[in-house]
Amino acid sequence: MITTGSITRDVAASRFEFLGERFRGRRTAIKNFTHAAPEFVFWIFPDGRLFDAKDAHRRNVPRGYEWIIDDEPNYGGFLRGRVVRSVDRFQLIVVYCQEEALARPCESLSQFLCGISSLPVPLDHEALVVSDNGDIYGTINDLQNRASADA
Repeated sequence: MITTGSITRDVAASRFEFLGERFRGRRTAIKNFTHAAPEFVFWIFPDGRLFDAKDAHRRNVPRGYEWIIDDEPNYGGFLRGRVVRSVDRFQLIVVYCQEEALARPCESLSQFLCGISSLPVPLDHEALVVSDNGDIYGTINDLQNRASADA
């Protein structure tokens, strides 16, 4: 399990219990949390364009790309995810992706940052970005710093 960025796993777990190192049923807990009341559900095209998936990825796939839903975990080069807030107002962005996709400077990281910059909801630059498996990639600021380190 990856933990990178300025937020330790212990701090992340204090905000979102299911990110604890030994939390059992992590994927189910993440799914339940992100599906309950998301602020935004998205697809990000390989070129970085943001697509509003409304309330569900399966029902709202970019037209002509319906096949990507069956291409887990790569989704045909698209990124999919959800933005949600805790009752304590901490923002979490969950991205369904391969473990290493946002952990290092790469095309996926640039794609994510480009797409997420177009969110129609307020984006907290201290929002925590994680995978659907509980990999912690850090805050939006951490990801921007990681991407610029490669530039």
